[in-house]
Amino acid sequence: MAASARSIEVKVGVLILVGVALLAGLILVMGGITFQRKFQLFVDFENPGGIQPGAPVKMAGVRVGTIEALEFRASTPDPLTGRRTLVRARIAVEERYHREIHRNSEFYVTTQGVLGEQFLAIDPGTGSDQIAAGSTVVGLGPPRIDLFVARAYTLLDEAVAGVANNRDQIRTIVRDLAGVLHHTNELMARNTTRVDRLLDNTDQLIRDSSGLVNGARARYVDGAEVRRILARTESVLATLDREVPPLSRDARSLMANANRIANGVGDQQIQDVQHSLHDLRSIAARGDAIATDAQRITQHVRQGRGTIGSLMMDEEVYDDLQELVRDLKHNPWKFFWRE
Repeated sequence: MAASARSIEVKVGVLILVGVALLAGLILVMGGITFQRKFQLFVDFENPGGIQPGAPVKMAGVRVGTIEALEFRASTPDPLTGRRTLVRARIAVEERYHREIHRNSEFYVTTQGVLGEQFLAIDPGTGSDQIAAGSTVVGLGPPRIDLFVARAYTLLDEAVAGVANNRDQIRTIVRDLAGVLHHTNELMARNTTRVDRLLDNTDQLIRDSSGLVNGARARYVDGAEVRRILARTESVLATLDREVPPLSRDARSLMANANRIANGVGDQQIQDVQHSLHDLRSIAARGDAIATDAQRITQHVRQGRGTIGSLMMDEEVYDDLQELVRDLKHNPWKFFWRE
């Protein structure tokens, strides 16, 4: 009997030990407790949201560490980093993931699903320089849904209060707007024919404009004359391209010859040329004087002044000469007879 009681006690003890072991294992598994070596990092936040110590730290969805503590700090700048920090989180990350976290890694607070628990996520970043243990980085806080809701509620409350305080003005505005719409409807009803005519004219104008544009395009863009002008322009450009280089060479040769001639002309030749130009100017002045005298004589003759003028312009003298010539023709002996 005593042996049977002792056997039952042993079984009960073993069952209790197994239960305690299972409970400890469950606590270790559910709490994420591991015996891996860890290193610490510090993450500064303006507002980390509702995250709490003991929350998991995940990288690519895999738990790599735990938030050990949250420390509220004064709003004065940190003496080490020089930044204003309100909350600093101390996290412990397993050493085996150390080489995957780089200096340009990002630390941000997010949630598991829409309404799940919050945790700290790490974007590993890129590069070959891994982050040093004990480093302090800046984290990104979660979206402030509560702040957004509070501000939206305040805005909505102010809008409702504004509507309530300006009920009469709003009623007047609505009544005036209804009147404007009513008068507009009556105006449209009275002028339906004019509106239809206006729309028809607009449609016709659009069609005419389209036809004009198409005609202008056919004549001045795609027409045969435009193609001929372009062909002639291309021909002229080709001719210029062919003729300009020889002309340029000839011009350069002419300038070179002119330079040689200019260089070969001495001071004596220049003086001779100047004397020749002076003589030419003298001859031109004499010619001008002669032309002036001839013009004056011609004017005197036309005016009947002088002997030649009288002979050419006086009709009586002309008649006497004509009578004399006629008399000499009939009586030629008068050339030799004198009384």
